[in-house]
Amino acid sequence: MSERQIKILAILIFFLMTTASGWMFENGNTFTIILRFFITLASISMQWEAAHLIIRYGRKKFPELPLVKKRVKFTVIYLLLLAIFIQLITDYLLDGVIEAQPFLANPFRIITIVLQAFVFTLTTIGLFESVYYYTNFSKSELEKEELRRANLQSQFESLKGQVNPHFLFNSLNSLSSLILKDPVKAERFVEEMSNVYRFLLQSNEQQLITLKEELDFIQSYLHLLTTRFGGNLKVSLTIAAKYQSYLLPPLTLQMLVENAVKHNIISKSQPLYLSMFTTESDRLHMVNNLQKKTREVSSGKVGLSNIIAKYKLLRQPDVEVKETEAEFMVIVPLIKAEEYASINY
Repeated sequence: MSERQIKILAILIFFLMTTASGWMFENGNTFTIILRFFITLASISMQWEAAHLIIRYGRKKFPELPLVKKRVKFTVIYLLLLAIFIQLITDYLLDGVIEAQPFLANPFRIITIVLQAFVFTLTTIGLFESVYYYTNFSKSELEKEELRRANLQSQFESLKGQVNPHFLFNSLNSLSSLILKDPVKAERFVEEMSNVYRFLLQSNEQQLITLKEELDFIQSYLHLLTTRFGGNLKVSLTIAAKYQSYLLPPLTLQMLVENAVKHNIISKSQPLYLSMFTTESDRLHMVNNLQKKTREVSSGKVGLSNIIAKYKLLRQPDVEVKETEAEFMVIVPLIKAEEYASINY
């Protein structure tokens, strides 16, 4: 049930409860009864409509989880004042205007109005907040499931891209050459290859990891690639130290590097240049010179699509993709841990 439907239903219930007390039909002619009827209905409708506006404003003003107490306090205070104010106007119209009686002649009427306002406030907050919590909880669970699927999909694509026979053949061929030429480098190659597979197998356990963890992994991954391509693959990393603790989805950099290697020519006459650097706008840029392979590579850009989908599911700024005649650039936001925790609850 939507909040609009709840509001309409609540207005009808409150009005019927007021009507059921019978006071509208006491000591009055038909015209007086009709006036009581419409003033009461208008009063109840105004209270619920204004209450809904206050509650919605409170959600915008205090949306984060740590601010829930402030939001509830804000809503309670203003709803109480609103309910008391509208009830006073209603009583004035009913008693002072229609009945021509002294306004608030009964001293206990003030206490009754405050109690009525308090009951109205608790009822309103309880109904709207229950619907709000349930709606957001369901949405959050759905987003978590979509994110889990995106993580599993990216994990599958990464494993599929790395464990396929072609990749293993190239890696083992590189290792075979190193064993004969340089056993020390061969041992290092095996260690880095082990690090790559270990990280790939564990990366789907987390939604986010620190940039430092991702960089440690990408160093191992780049070692395998630079061993294979030699000086034909040139990599530059310029990462500001303050961003080491920032977060991003696991395998983000690996998928960007894989995308660049997969779609571009890498040769002695046409080396591929990869550059990763951070900016003061809390962004990480991945840039490569553009020299597309003449034969189209079948991929569907799954890796890049997964990165974009993850950032949307995490409620983060969009990933930017820019392409010119000379270069291809992907800009991914780096996430502050405290900000992510405050908006994902």
